[in-house]
Formats: sequence, C-alpha cells, structure tokens
Amino acid sequence: MPFSRLTRLALSLALAAGVALAGPSVRAGYDPVRKGAGDVRSKLNAMERKPFNFSLLGKLTDWKNGTTPTAQSLDDKVVLVVTYSDWYRPAARGLAIARRVLEAHGKDGLVVIAAHNPEGWKDAAKPAAPAGTTMLLAHDEKGEFRKAMLSAQDPNFYLIDRSGQLRFADIANESVEDAVAALVKEKREEAATLNEREAAEKLAREREALRSASINPDAELLKNLPELSFPQPTEKDYKDAKWPELPKSQNNNSGETPAEKRLTMPASGWSPQAPLTAGRAILMYFWHPGWPATFEQMQPYADLVQRQNQRDVVVIGALTNLERLGDSSDTQNMTDAEKAKRNLTADSALQKINEFRSVRKYEHTMVVDLSGSLLQQATSDRTIPIPYVAIASSDGVIRWWGFAGATEARGALDRILAVDPGVLARRKVELEYIKTIKKDSK
Repeated sequence: MPFSRLTRLALSLALAAGVALAGPSVRAGYDPVRKGAGDVRSKLNAMERKPFNFSLLGKLTDWKNGTTPTAQSLDDKVVLVVTYSDWYRPAARGLAIARRVLEAHGKDGLVVIAAHNPEGWKDAAKPAAPAGTTMLLAHDEKGEFRKAMLSAQDPNFYLIDRSGQLRFADIANESVEDAVAALVKEKREEAATLNEREAAEKLAREREALRSASINPDAELLKNLPELSFPQPTEKDYKDAKWPELPKSQNNNSGETPAEKRLTMPASGWSPQAPLTAGRAILMYFWHPGWPATFEQMQPYADLVQRQNQRDVVVIGALTNLERLGDSSDTQNMTDAEKAKRNLTADSALQKINEFRSVRKYEHTMVVDLSGSLLQQATSDRTIPIPYVAIASSDGVIRWWGFAGATEARGALDRILAVDPGVLARRKVELEYIKTIKKDSK
C-alpha cells in the first residue's frame, strides 16, 4: 500500500481548500508528533509557547564551529536543538537529521545547536557546519542541559521560533523536517503574536458558540441526552434509502451490484471505550504512528467531525497494520530502533493511542486493529491513497470508502446523514424527548 510525497501534497491541498470531511478549516499551523507521555509529557507541553531560557546554553561547554550563542545572536532565527550521542548509532542519527534539515533551510535562517551526551565527547566526530550555515556543537558535560530540557534519552529535538519561544519540545524524528519547514516560513512578529492571535480566535469561537446556543437552546440538552430506545428500521428501509454513489474505482462495468461490505467491530482495544453506535453513522480512518502521513492532518479533522456531529456520527481512528506502507528507500534508510517503533504489540499500540488522545486532547474514539481486519473489511486493494476512510450507515454497511481528501468523502457523509433510517429514527425519538422535557419544566 505504497504512498508518495505527491499523495501527501494532494491531501494537504485538499484539506487547505476545505474540501475534506470536516468542512471548516481548523487552526492554522503545523502540529508535530510529540514524544513521551504522562507527567513528563505534561511538563514538556507546559514549556511550549513560552520564552526559551537562553542562559541554559551556558551549561554547555567546549563549543565547536563557533562560540556560545546568546539570545541576541539567535534573534529572528529558528533554532533546532538536538541532543545526541556519537557513540550510539540511533542517537548519532539525530545529528545527521539536523544536518540534513540545515542543508535545506540554513539559507532561511535556521541554526542548529547539537548537545552531545556527557559520555564519549572526547572521541566523538565533530563535523564542520555545511557551507554557509550555522551548526554549533557542544558538550553537555554534566548533563545539566538535558536535565533542564527534560531529555531522558538521545536523540531529542526542540525548536525555538524566531521570537525566541520554545515552540515545540521533544518532537518525533519524523516530524523534524516538516516542523522546521513550518517555522522558517513565519515572520518574527507572527511568531511573537501567535499566542495572542490564537487567544483572540478562541474568544471569537466561544462567543459564536454562545450566540449559537442562544439561537438553538436545545444544543446543550442534545449534548447530554441519555441513550433512548427507538423503533429499529427494517432491512427494506435501509435498502430503499438513496445512499451516495459508490466510489467509481469499485464499480464494475457488468451492471452487477458490488458485494456488500460491513464493519464488524472488535471486542477490545478501545480508547477510551467502545462507542455507542445505535442510530449513528460511522466514520473510520486508518492510521499508524510510524507513518505521519496517515494521521498528521487527518486526526485534527476527524476530531472536528466528531465535535460537529456529536449525536449523529461515531468517528473511529483504527490503528491498523500498515507495514507495507512506504517505499523501499523509506524502509532501507531506517535504523533498527525506528523499525521497532513500527512493530507494535497490542499493549504498546493501545499505549500509543492513549498518548495521542491525551496529548492532543482528542474527543473521538480510537481502537487497536493490528491484524488489519477493519481495513480489510473496507477494501481488498493492495494500494490505497492515504489517509483512507470508510463511512458506514447505522446498520454497519459501508456506503463509501477511499481518500479522505476527496470531495466525494464529505458529500457521502452528508448524504448518509440525510437518508440513514437509523439516524432519522433516533433523531425523531430524541426530539420528542426534548419536547417532553421542555413541557415538564414549564
């Protein structure tokens, strides 16, 4: 199921144009994959979007390729800080990644600061900076810099924006290139006013929500409705519904109706718990933490779909088996440690899901599906565009499947919600319930 940079670009353009599933765009700006979990990750999150303490660089010694940098010398620069260990291959790759990114963006104002592990500095290679760039190497002799940065294991990456804020703390290796590319495009004043601008946008959204609530006083009541029993539609009701057209790639030329596809949910592996699906459509996307293209843009949009359709749609992120995803060069250039990150167990996969949901505060449900059975229920194709989604009606039958960035994806979801007999039956009972509650409260 190979993918390419062209596929990622197509998705980026589709989402930017607002033609993906979620409709309205989410907050602008790149959001990298972050490492860690629990209390440490919470502390790292708290360090982000705050002025970086440049005095910490004074804890590093024996500078190479230059002298100790200061806040003044780094003003209006994007700074990539990497902790690395020359004597340990996976950690030494941190410097190689930083150097590669510097070669691409040094001309854009990127500076690399590489802090070597307390051990092995004397015999470590100390390469010169690429021509025309700044790459400063130093020794974290006492480990004090790492301690202050909450860096437990090399390599770890941190990014400081042009205004001197620690923008991203301890991000995943695979996110470094895109995170740097995003920050070098910013102007200093844009970075400096980011928090204020987002606070203003949040306030505007809250005011709009209050305005909408005053127009629709049922909104909060709908959000907290109990599960109500409703008359179950018949098979004929579902058969007669005017469902969206099936994806063209799956339609044959013989005139025969394609075989029905149905989602069968797993019994375990859910976070936070198995969802209630009665009278609800299902939007399922397929992802793996080892392939950022499957989740970086898809997950924020999927979460927006869930929040916009609280009662009508169940959004599920299926962490599935995508080991064939990626071209040969992608796999060949990976270290053993990086390959290991893609080989998850049921327990480690659920832990990874919980990390994503906790750090990014997602509201939608996720599930472990390492066998790939859910994806196989959606398609038997060996090559798929990513992110890939399946949209099912309330009876579990998949009514549309394919590329999440396709314009047909949003149209299919809207159409299903408009004609799904289960959704309509549940809505009707809930509306009567609301009327009764209102009448009794008078």
